[in-house]
Amino acid sequence: MSRGFSSPAVTDALTEQHVRLVTLVKLEFDTGTVYVHNGLGTYNWDGQNWLGLGNLASISSIEEGSDISPYGVNLSVSSIDASFAEQALQQNYYQRPVTIYLGVLNENDEFVQESVPANTKNPIQMWTGHIDQMSLTVGAEGGDKISIQCESSLALFARSRNLVFSNAWQQERYPDVDGQGTPDRFFNLLHLIEGVKIGWKQQASLPGSGAVDVPEKKPPQRRR
Repeated sequence: MSRGFSSPAVTDALTEQHVRLVTLVKLEFDTGTVYVHNGLGTYNWDGQNWLGLGNLASISSIEEGSDISPYGVNLSVSSIDASFAEQALQQNYYQRPVTIYLGVLNENDEFVQESVPANTKNPIQMWTGHIDQMSLTVGAEGGDKISIQCESSLALFARSRNLVFSNAWQQERYPDVDGQGTPDRFFNLLHLIEGVKIGWKQQASLPGSGAVDVPEKKPPQRRR
């Protein structure tokens, strides 16, 4: 349990029989960042006020393993006002950053600190990723409910970027490379690569390079 907490004061607190933990979630939307936690009241940490949602909020277990896999996390908030739920779904939430922290509290409901606060790492970052889907359940028990499915940052490595390495694509993406309307022609000879023969040991105009033999186009053959 103490893995990740490098502060001796926090490590000692975790050995006690009754340890109070709190999970903090930061959701970075385009219109602003939301700071919430699953406890009660408001905590001030990292220069921000984190609003407590109590039993209204739930978070799935954070999984990890020996293999490098994009483990996801599900967040939910229930018993919310209908107008608030509608406003939340209008956010541009797709692939917006999500960060989850874990904090240790003392008997005064404060984050455990060293005598020199700068030496304390509490809360610590437990998970980071982005929002994949956000759905609303209307008429749920106790009020409307928002469910947020989050993906780990590792999931982006398995997703295609839909890039096309062609001359037309390159010029469309970089239409003006010199400020005078000249497009990027990096791939303008790409069609000549097929069938090219490179003589690495032959004499060439540039030191260290070989002669390049570009196949000539054959004239169309006439059929008798």
